[in-house]
Amino acid sequence: MDIQALEAFWWIAQTGSFNRAAERLYLTQPSVTARIQALEKELGQPLFERRPRGVRLTDAGRALLPHAERILQDIRRAKQAVAELMTGTGGTLSVGCALTTSTYTLPELLARYKETHPGVEITVRTGRSQQVQQLVLDDTVQLALVHAPIHPHPEIQSELLYNEEIVMVAHPAHPLVGVGPVTADRLANEPFLTPDRSSGYWSLVEQFWAAAGVAPRITMELDSIEATKRMVLHNLGITMLPRICVEEEVRSGRLAIIPLETNQVLSRQTLLIYRRGKIWSGIARDFLKVLEEAFGVELTPARAAT
Repeated sequence: MDIQALEAFWWIAQTGSFNRAAERLYLTQPSVTARIQALEKELGQPLFERRPRGVRLTDAGRALLPHAERILQDIRRAKQAVAELMTGTGGTLSVGCALTTSTYTLPELLARYKETHPGVEITVRTGRSQQVQQLVLDDTVQLALVHAPIHPHPEIQSELLYNEEIVMVAHPAHPLVGVGPVTADRLANEPFLTPDRSSGYWSLVEQFWAAAGVAPRITMELDSIEATKRMVLHNLGITMLPRICVEEEVRSGRLAIIPLETNQVLSRQTLLIYRRGKIWSGIARDFLKVLEEAFGVELTPARAAT
């Protein structure tokens, strides 16, 4: 069923005239007549009764009218939805995010974005970095923030957002707090707590101990960073965590950082990933600009959009 014919049918029903409908559609009257004739032929029923002072809907026309109205309204809404998506004023932004980043970094980024995009709906999917990478490949999310390393994939493009320091943290009353840089040997006999070892940054922690040639005295294995922090807050041991996870507690004096005497660079990379060749909507491009401002980087798709 031709949409232009339905539109002509609707305008004739509203105005009661082929001529007035033609004026509204910026068409000639014969063009409007041809569209209605084609529609009537397709349906096998006349839609209008021709009368001396205009036209009137037949029973078939009255049956068709509410359906035509819904179809035309849906088309207008569809066009509006696409326009809003491209201009950044509406639609849905879907973001994938690694677990720690979703807790400590993403909320502030989304709050900044919402200030200028109140009409945009936001969905967030979280998981381990490899799981989130699969969400990008499945087109479940438009873009994602993950931690390196991730498995290389020909369809995935990655860009560095920032490096995040891994720090040794302890209760402020711990005897090694405030004594200056500490060697791994000196830490080896301290009760050491491990959060979830499947966390992406934990390989860096293991490399630290391995390079020092000592093994930590692990007294607790926990399933999350938050649980590990709670234990350290109660002076039950020390641990190594991404700095962003403890910034609030360090600022308030509830936790302290023990500087390490090491030549290793203890930091992990946080990456933006997305599908290669992606066609970016306006709402996604605007979120990329928020990332640029937050981390002082230039992202390829955001630059290409300007």
